[in-house]
Amino acid sequence: MSILSIVSPSNQPDFNLAAEEYFLKSISEDVHFFYINAPSVIIGKHQNALAEVNLAFLEARNIPLYRRLSGGGTVYHDEGNINYCFIKTGVATDLVNFKKATQPIVEVLNSWGVPVRSGQRNDLLVNYKKISGNACHIFKTRAMHHGTLLFNSNLDVLTESLKSDPLRYHDKAIKSVRSQVINLKKALGKEWTNQEFLLNIEASIREISSGVNAYKFTAKDLENIEKLRAEKYSTWVWNYGYGPTYNFKKRIQTGGIVFSVDLTVSKGIITEVKLNTNHSEAILIDNLTALITGSCHEKNAVLEKLTNLSQMIPSLPKPEELVKLFF
Repeated sequence: MSILSIVSPSNQPDFNLAAEEYFLKSISEDVHFFYINAPSVIIGKHQNALAEVNLAFLEARNIPLYRRLSGGGTVYHDEGNINYCFIKTGVATDLVNFKKATQPIVEVLNSWGVPVRSGQRNDLLVNYKKISGNACHIFKTRAMHHGTLLFNSNLDVLTESLKSDPLRYHDKAIKSVRSQVINLKKALGKEWTNQEFLLNIEASIREISSGVNAYKFTAKDLENIEKLRAEKYSTWVWNYGYGPTYNFKKRIQTGGIVFSVDLTVSKGIITEVKLNTNHSEAILIDNLTALITGSCHEKNAVLEKLTNLSQMIPSLPKPEELVKLFF
């Protein structure tokens, strides 16, 4: 059976994540899939989105967040980060093998003079610094191993995007393990663009592997991928709401008034609110608790609720300030 080698025509993360699931579940051939995403944060399937990122920074930079099909930790993507996805049909006892799956990447980079080796956390290292993180998902007798290659990524934005405050969140979600990272471009010593690096990786792996043929999306492929993208990977329900049940605690002071909150959130919905404040109007607690309960734990949704409440209680701090209590 031939292996399809595909370079994505899109830099949109939700399209490429949908394409991975489509290739895994809806076609029979093995696949090598390569793509570059626009700036974005990609979390693992079993992670709590808000607990993994610097939400204020992402909002200020208009960096979107998406959830992938596989487990593992959170990663930052941009134009300097090359993504690869290897999908293979196999036997149940040998489906998950990160070292074997990433061997073509290691072999090509080694041939280019880069001393890449496999690490202990399903990653790839150069001089003990991480240049690639990997994750896996199994579907029946097919395994999808996919990962990143830091070629010329903005490491400052990467670091700031993934800063989080884990003390505010309590859950059983998979937590990311932060590592020292490095870009490959300097080690490689070639003035390639990001796209040239991607195309050279794809072509070189195709050359050293048997039975690999270049492939382009058909109209049917695109139709199915776009449908999956619209129904799943572009939705708040999947990207934020799918995560595990969690508790969120925070305390703020605004306009001389102290507020503290303890939220329980299940499938992205605020199911329980415990609120304390020294605000002079006692009715505020009951009104605010009732208003927020049942809302999505999403900033615009909560802000809308607070705006409505501020019309009833003019002494309430500005909604733009009070919303910070909940995130």
